[in-house]
Amino acid sequence: MRAILFAFLWLILLNGCESYNNYKPSVDGDIVDKSSWYDAGTGKSVLEVRVTIPTPNDYKCKPYDDINASLRACTLADVLADKNPNDAYEPELHVHFESDEYLREGVNAKFEQKGKSTRAAQQASFRVKLDTKTDLYNGERTFQLNKHFYDDTRVANMLSFELFQSIPHFTSLRTRFMHLSIDGEDYGLFTHVEHGDKLYLKNHGFSEEDNLYKAQNYAFVMTKSLSLGEDGKPLDQEAFDASLEMKSGKEIQKVVEMTQAIGSAKTDAEFETIFTKYFDRQNYLTWFAINIILGNKDTVTQNFFLLNPKFSDKFYFLPWDYDGIGYKDDVVQKWTKGVANWWQSPLHRKFLQIKKNRDDLDAMIENLRAHYITDAIIHALMDKYKPLVEKYVTDLPDSRYLHERWAGAYKYLRNELVSDNLKDYNSQKGHPMPFWQYTQKQGEDFILGWGKSVDLEDDAIVYSLEVSDSEEFNTTLIKEENISSSDARVAVDSYSGALNYTVSDKNIFQKGVHYFMRVIAYEALNREHYQIAFDNEVRNHPGVLEFTVE
Repeated sequence: MRAILFAFLWLILLNGCESYNNYKPSVDGDIVDKSSWYDAGTGKSVLEVRVTIPTPNDYKCKPYDDINASLRACTLADVLADKNPNDAYEPELHVHFESDEYLREGVNAKFEQKGKSTRAAQQASFRVKLDTKTDLYNGERTFQLNKHFYDDTRVANMLSFELFQSIPHFTSLRTRFMHLSIDGEDYGLFTHVEHGDKLYLKNHGFSEEDNLYKAQNYAFVMTKSLSLGEDGKPLDQEAFDASLEMKSGKEIQKVVEMTQAIGSAKTDAEFETIFTKYFDRQNYLTWFAINIILGNKDTVTQNFFLLNPKFSDKFYFLPWDYDGIGYKDDVVQKWTKGVANWWQSPLHRKFLQIKKNRDDLDAMIENLRAHYITDAIIHALMDKYKPLVEKYVTDLPDSRYLHERWAGAYKYLRNELVSDNLKDYNSQKGHPMPFWQYTQKQGEDFILGWGKSVDLEDDAIVYSLEVSDSEEFNTTLIKEENISSSDARVAVDSYSGALNYTVSDKNIFQKGVHYFMRVIAYEALNREHYQIAFDNEVRNHPGVLEFTVE
């Protein structure tokens, strides 16, 4: 009997090993999207969608204006008042959802507000999730109705995701214009962008068992939030999700292993070995080049997915949220114009420090611009969208918030955005990389410090240091020029290379007074090539650090 049992267990073990060894990941090498998936969702029309809220609602929540009160039937006012995405207040409604193409009777979906920073906007975005797992609308269960309040064109995501559908080594997201009414009230134009989850993987031809992560606050840095216990699970699941939200799969250890490996690379050769193991070069270059061409700068810690196929070491970059590409700051930080924008991430930083990688990135940019993100393609798509969206954005309720900015923004996105982005990118080649500034007390000494700037061509760098009690630097308390890392005026940290300047006049600062510091890194032989610090806390004064002395 024991022999039979042993043989049975051995057979199970063999079968398990064989199945593991013979498993072929859904992505093996180059990533290929399922082009037929987009037939039912493009910028060809505006879909009429309607939400009806039963009263009283069978979903319960606390009143938005008295969260200490008892639960009662949830209302639309509760959902609209849900402005903090990080608190425990998450009101939901049970609603009837339908469209001209999806007619169903009765209550059939969950309805809630969506977004993070966009919840501060005057117009909300919403998420609708069907109750059913089988009776789906065009293969989708979750509908993300994005208002794109800060996109004056209201078409940036549609443009981006339609462009991506034809680009090799990359994927896209099904996207559709929608016109929403709630209880008969017109809420204007929205853009549905496909939800990333198991169903997304299935619809794009991947395995539902693959690991899919959404970057929430993740820069390929091993932080405490990513710590795992002996059981391989996060020590703090909430903190882990706030960094990397797992949308599908179960294998968390692999992404932590990859993050640790990137941090451990000390030489270019070590990094290249690690990069080749964990990333697909063409996919990574495509993602990076797209962000530069379209100017999607908010992709350092968020707004991207990572797909890790089951039983594979590879991580593939997938797109998420490009509605900020046409947004123009009143004051542009210099380092956002080129690759310095991604310098804080060790993955991108170590990749860019290798000249061949920078050359390959340039080649990918040229290839995409010549064949996939051409002016002709952009013009054709923008001209297709215009008659669809114009009647909504120039009418209430959307016109109340656009204030006639739409036409100018639309023209800029159509005709100038890409060329401006590439001009900015090329203008920053050869310039040093940014750094952080800081102050600290060491005994009786007061230190003004800053990180080491890096020149990708290894040109010598010198620094200027200036301190004032005016954020406009109308007065000068300290001014030093041409400081080098071998200068007697500074001490250099042996580990990080940071430079520390000791203030010699101990009476120069008064307690409680606000002071302002700025350091600029220059090429020693070409001062037209320079860089400011990352610091951006002082409004309209990028590169300036505000501090007080206790």
